[in-house]
Amino acid sequence: MKILFIANRLPHADVAGGHRLIYQRMRQLQQRGHTVGLAALIMQENLDHLPCLKDTFYEVEAIPFQARSTWHRVSNDYLNPLLPAIFWKNRSAQLMQQVGSMVERSQYDLVVAEYGEMGQYLYQNPYLSAVHKIISCHRCLTDSLRTYSQTKGVPLSMRLKSKAQLPRLSAYEYELYRNMDHILTLTNKDRFTLLHDAPQLPVSVVAPGIDVDELNEIEYARHEEPTLVMCGYFADKSNRDAALWFIRHVWPILQERYPNLRCQFVGKGIGHEIKQAQQKYETIELISDVDDLRPYRKKAHIFINPMRIGSGLRIKMLEAMGSGLPVVTTQLGAAGIPAQNGVNCFIADTPELFAHSISWLLQDPTLVRDMGQRAQQLVSDQYGIHQSVKELERIFTDTLSVNRKKTYTA
Repeated sequence: MKILFIANRLPHADVAGGHRLIYQRMRQLQQRGHTVGLAALIMQENLDHLPCLKDTFYEVEAIPFQARSTWHRVSNDYLNPLLPAIFWKNRSAQLMQQVGSMVERSQYDLVVAEYGEMGQYLYQNPYLSAVHKIISCHRCLTDSLRTYSQTKGVPLSMRLKSKAQLPRLSAYEYELYRNMDHILTLTNKDRFTLLHDAPQLPVSVVAPGIDVDELNEIEYARHEEPTLVMCGYFADKSNRDAALWFIRHVWPILQERYPNLRCQFVGKGIGHEIKQAQQKYETIELISDVDDLRPYRKKAHIFINPMRIGSGLRIKMLEAMGSGLPVVTTQLGAAGIPAQNGVNCFIADTPELFAHSISWLLQDPTLVRDMGQRAQQLVSDQYGIHQSVKELERIFTDTLSVNRKKTYTA
């Protein structure tokens, strides 16, 4: 098969979360003999990875991401009659043309839009010729916006903005999905969410593939002082909210109990709000210039995943579990994962319970070891990269086969 992937940021081996998943999928499919191309928006921070990607895959085209002015953002958020905010923020006329050009030039069998917002490049794209179209929906955008509007503690401006945009987003997102050959989700929960509002959608679950061997191929000594770590892309609303909630509400409890405890927030996109909240604490470290997340996970004692808003599977949590780290998370952060509270992770939704769960781990090294081992075994058994890619390959083959039969019958 010839498969073109579309992404809103450059996927590569050293990025966190969903974009690392995209890279792993592409690499594994290429190793299994398929021809794999990529069209992506690119930010300045990812330019160094472009040459390696071009050497690895059949063809790679990267279009510079254009940041919008404040006036442009505000006016489009509320006044754009066609595109909901998440879609126009990821819209590029140049990428529209590029996708159409690549499909025509290289005769791809399938185009896969990774993330729902990138599905717009397969829907009403005047430059795109007939091709089989799949959206890999990492999270239901409508469901994410709904949690923003309903979660206590989220700034009122965001809640009101989310509530105002919800009808327009829901209508556009589901119309988009109805025009695809197939939809992929990462969890059964997300599949049921989509089918609840659109029962006729062709939706399949493909669990994220985690390469446990690669996560653990290099060993690092733990920090001498007990250290917590959270990894992610902090320009994302859900990650930013999680970091701020932890710093403002959980960290003061822990600092009083454990003055030597340290915490690292590791990843791109750390903005003014997080920096301002961190200034009160010398024991919190912000690390944004990162090429490889593995050393930070391996050197830490506990991984925190304090998610309160958004939807979709938290791949960073699976990567932490696959690294043998005990994880303290919220119920939302563990959504879609067969997490067992007190067995392979701790689940806590209040600052007091979150801090207590961390305390328990800090006081019991045996529990840290056992919980980390059980978490790693779970990821190995249920989220192995090879199993995931085989399922992806099967769905791609079936999609081509079914649609060829339809064409022949017609």
